[in-house]
Amino acid sequence: MHQEVTGVDRWVALTLRPPGPVREAIINFLIEETSRGVRLEGDGVTAYCRPGPEAESCLRRLRGYYRALQELHPELPELELVVESCAEEDWTEAWKKFFRPLRLGRAIVVKPSWESWHGGEGQIVIEIDPGRAFGTGNHPSTALCIEILEELLWRITQKGEGGPRVLDVGTGTGILGIVAARLGASRVLGLDIDPEALQIAAANVERNRVGGIMTVSGTPVGRVAEKFQVVVANLAADPLISHASSLSERVSEGGWLVLSGILEDQVEAVMGCFSSHELAPVETRAGKEWRTLLLRR
Repeated sequence: MHQEVTGVDRWVALTLRPPGPVREAIINFLIEETSRGVRLEGDGVTAYCRPGPEAESCLRRLRGYYRALQELHPELPELELVVESCAEEDWTEAWKKFFRPLRLGRAIVVKPSWESWHGGEGQIVIEIDPGRAFGTGNHPSTALCIEILEELLWRITQKGEGGPRVLDVGTGTGILGIVAARLGASRVLGLDIDPEALQIAAANVERNRVGGIMTVSGTPVGRVAEKFQVVVANLAADPLISHASSLSERVSEGGWLVLSGILEDQVEAVMGCFSSHELAPVETRAGKEWRTLLLRR
């Protein structure tokens, strides 16, 4: 049942019981796709989004994602999904149950603001309060981006050329931009079209004391004139292809482009699109059914 609702205090709740083999993948997908927390109750998972176009888009992508999972796991049953209107909910507890400190890459630790962590020698601890934005490192697409950023920035800074300029498109919580800032970037610009995400990202920038390096903006990527040595876009295949020209134009000569949020069967289409913009494929990394691409101008 889908009820049309309006008002900032109303939401659409999407509730399902993901089969065991794909439960974690579905939870991660819903967190990233809806830009909200999820509620975990027993074997049920409930995600929240705004009514109207946002809910309709999420439903369409969720069903498409589940069909892709069925191709990988033919034994999966048909998706049973309940869609209903609900009042404003408090997602804080749901996030706290799901988000725990994570060790990513060689030296990165991502932790929520409500958890303590005593970092070991050489560790870089990033503190993230996700609010209702996405990006905690739980999702394979985010984790793969962090791995690649860690290696790229180490490689660039070791050449003694100074820290690179980094553009983070679809910054969400700001996690990727903050990682880049902590790894030696000289300037980081985080872009997002969601005002809530921008507020959360700005707070996380201050929380991690990288305000002198990273700024966030709601400017569309196509209106950014500056070029960057590293551009990272953790979105999804469709928006990556839609913004291929703008993303490619932001990469400086010899610079790097990191694309993530891509399913295995979407790699060829995304790679082909960006290759036509004079970007050469360098590497493809896999995390479960997700793929992250590294390209260079």
